[in-house]
Amino acid sequence: MQFQTQLKILGAKRFKDTVDGTLYDTTKLFVEVNLNDNNGNAVGSASSEMQWGTSDNFAKISSLSFPFVAMCDMEMVTNGKTTKTVINDLRPVSAAKPSAS
Repeated sequence: MQFQTQLKILGAKRFKDTVDGTLYDTTKLFVEVNLNDNNGNAVGSASSEMQWGTSDNFAKISSLSFPFVAMCDMEMVTNGKTTKTVINDLRPVSAAKPSAS
């Protein structure tokens, strides 16, 4: 299932290396998500890690000022047991406004 949504991108991390004979080539984005406050034990937001393709994607945003808001093309994928949401593409929309303290 594919969809679009706007996300605040807090940070990014790339990894490209061979570990125990297996090549890993990824970019992970850290996005702001609301904490589940249904039971009254949490308020505000936290960072959640999402996959965004290969390490080549990191260069597309590494020079931007963080955090920033982006329109993201996303997809829910499964291996038959677990489901996760990945980012297929993103387009920066604007710099995120600093939160009031």
